[in-house]
Amino acid sequence: MGTLDATLLETLDADLEEFRRQLRVRLRRAVRNSLGRSVGSPAFRIIETLGSRGPLSPAELAAAMEVRTSTMAAHLDRLEELGWARRGPGRSTSRVLVRVTPAGHQACEQYRALRRAVLSTLLEPLAPGQMDAFASAVRLCARAENGDAGEASR
Repeated sequence: MGTLDATLLETLDADLEEFRRQLRVRLRRAVRNSLGRSVGSPAFRIIETLGSRGPLSPAELAAAMEVRTSTMAAHLDRLEELGWARRGPGRSTSRVLVRVTPAGHQACEQYRALRRAVLSTLLEPLAPGQMDAFASAVRLCARAENGDAGEASR
């Protein structure tokens, strides 16, 4: 595929940024209304990371999330305050590991459902064929980032 026209790219950049802003604002509002508190997306990304990778040390988690350990410590303090995660010793080592609690798993499931509902609302203007094309394009771009462009086009 050739390079994108500069004007088209500029417009696409602005449109994507506006879409991202609307998604973020609406999701934050939905989380606040559903969970009764304001919790940012980093908290849910941490829970999702722990859910997929299992217990990690705070330093490993910070590296996985590409944040400073001090930033991660603040997030973990908040997650423990909410009862969504806990820090404790590992089974076979003396190092501290972070684990998701059942309440954390439940909150994350609620977050995923809210995220899908908000996304569905934002995508309502698309006709079914447009939705399929949009989904394919997003999937192709996401996989290309991971080096799987050939897989995405199948």
